[in-house]
Amino acid sequence: MEYGNFTLEELYEQANILCQKHWGVNYTGGIELVKQDWERRNGVFIYDHDTEERFIRMSAPRNSIRAKDEVLKSLLHELVHWRLHSQNLPARDDDKEFILEAIRVGASISLTKKAQEAFLKYSGTAAPAEPVPS
Repeated sequence: MEYGNFTLEELYEQANILCQKHWGVNYTGGIELVKQDWERRNGVFIYDHDTEERFIRMSAPRNSIRAKDEVLKSLLHELVHWRLHSQNLPARDDDKEFILEAIRVGASISLTKKAQEAFLKYSGTAAPAEPVPS
């Protein structure tokens, strides 16, 4: 298995590749690679209301034990939040717009109960066999 132990520079590179592929734009937010070893999340999109900065935070220890493709799916999940939020569209894990865009681009769906219920409601299908947390 190839692990997703990306450097910060590599995460920015991958973010731009994914944004160009799915939306035809460059990623204009920030990325933080933290040293905390998260147990219950793989990434988080943050909007700072004071500075209006949008950024993605990921855990370096968590990424280093996950498969490369899983880390990229989590990054894509957070990029969907960024893209929708940047367009002033609903961007929470359980919003219809988020679910439909995540499905369209192949991003992971959060394992929270609300997100899984929204996935069932808006996708019209059963939950993914092996959902990847985001």
